[in-house]
Amino acid sequence: MQGVNVFENGIGYLFKCLNLYTSGTGFFVMYLFCLAYVFIKGSTKVREMFIPNAVVLMITVYNPFVPIVLDRIFDVSSEYYRLFWIAPVIILVPYVLTTVIMDEKCTSRKVLYAILTAAMFILGGNFVYSGGHAAQNIYKIDDELIEISDLIHEDSGTEYTRAFFEYGYNMEIRQYDPKMLLAIDREQYLYAVNYSYTDEMLSDDGMPEYKILAVLVRNQNVDEGDFTDALIKTATPYVVLTKGHPQTSYVRSAGLREIGQTGTHTVFKLDGAVGDYGLVDYTGAEHRFSFRRLK
Repeated sequence: MQGVNVFENGIGYLFKCLNLYTSGTGFFVMYLFCLAYVFIKGSTKVREMFIPNAVVLMITVYNPFVPIVLDRIFDVSSEYYRLFWIAPVIILVPYVLTTVIMDEKCTSRKVLYAILTAAMFILGGNFVYSGGHAAQNIYKIDDELIEISDLIHEDSGTEYTRAFFEYGYNMEIRQYDPKMLLAIDREQYLYAVNYSYTDEMLSDDGMPEYKILAVLVRNQNVDEGDFTDALIKTATPYVVLTKGHPQTSYVRSAGLREIGQTGTHTVFKLDGAVGDYGLVDYTGAEHRFSFRRLK
């Protein structure tokens, strides 16, 4: 999860994941108070709905020792935090706070509770624009990313093409441009951030992505010919790097030529690294849960 792994953080892994997921621990603290409210004042039906699953959550998902144990069997760093999405925390908190407000008979107290509730939500997290970022366009992404997309498509002259982007743009480009194929997927990127590539992995011809990540993410020493071969094997003609990237001179030396710049990025191209970007034809495919199967 965003570079956080059990191996490095141990018992603190849960708390780091919780902090990243909820932008602090305020919402989780509210959840604990709401549990206490349900336990003390909730009806039997409400208790049966929320208390048992809360106990299970405290024993499993929110038990800091659980990810350490699981990591000995599975690699949980990239999957464990997903459990937060299905946890009923986001259901219980608004339910209890709404109940408290609506059950209050005194209008002035009702208004006061509503104000306090709003304040808790505001102060319990981080403002989405606290870093100063504001939407530059209707797509809610950097203008530069749109400029880079247009530049690459104009140069390629094809409907589909493939490119390497650094992590932030790699996560955003497909939200804007589905015809921009990615050289590196999300899981490969997260692995590269957390671990170095061994000599055995770099010699694996079946995974040329390892060499690309070793050079452009890990800044490891890889033969220039092996790097360009990896771009060719993955059919990745374009590499987009921030200006000042430590491997810019390496990329130029490896034979990639600059085709354009934006405010903070440079776009490079390796001539000859092209491939067949045809889409999979699903015509006539039958979904395994289709109506025809259910009849």
